Amino acid sequence: MHQNDKILPNWLVIALLSAWVMATLLGLWWFQQIKLKNFIGAEDDTLYYQPAAIEKLFLPYLEQLPQAKEQQQTLLHFWRSDCLCNRISQRHFSQLLNEFSPQQLRIVIIAHPNSQQQEIEDLQRLNGDRLKIILAETNLLNLPSSPSLALFNRDNKLGYFGPYGFGAFCTSSDDSFLPKLINRMSIESQLIGFTNVIGKGCFCSW
Repeated sequence: MHQNDKILPNWLVIALLSAWVMATLLGLWWFQQIKLKNFIGAEDDTLYYQPAAIEKLFLPYLEQLPQAKEQQQTLLHFWRSDCLCNRISQRHFSQLLNEFSPQQLRIVIIAHPNSQQQEIEDLQRLNGDRLKIILAETNLLNLPSSPSLALFNRDNKLGYFGPYGFGAFCTSSDDSFLPKLINRMSIESQLIGFTNVIGKGCFCSW
């Protein structure tokens, strides 16, 4: 051992560990206070509880797309570039990309109305042709939260609207929920849409 090498005294090690623990707890508290929120709050538009109203609201975006192939579902992903929670929901999003081919699931990014063109071009470049990006109209400024998604069958009927998951880290008791729903939508002729909007998670205000 070199003469200049010194072992930190116990009190200093304890002090450094304590500071690290306190900083971690403070960071988690800040995260929960700032980012952990209800998917839809008391001040949000109540139409987002109503599948028929949601279906009508999103129909203009679906009409910009070619007719879906047989048994092909459409996922609308509502994206805001500066939302930290995008990273947390990425696990669920990537799972759907990996599990379903473009022939089974087409994915359309609905970008926040205030998105910059450069942000949209960067997102498209990073994701290639798999994702189509559409800039949202200003009538979607009252969307309750992001990230969120809406699933439609080939006849443009709503199957699901809500988050990828709930909890501080977008956890879900069953990661197969969305894949099972997509598979079921591909074979059900009478689709009953539903919204999944009750609960807290990492969501940004749209």
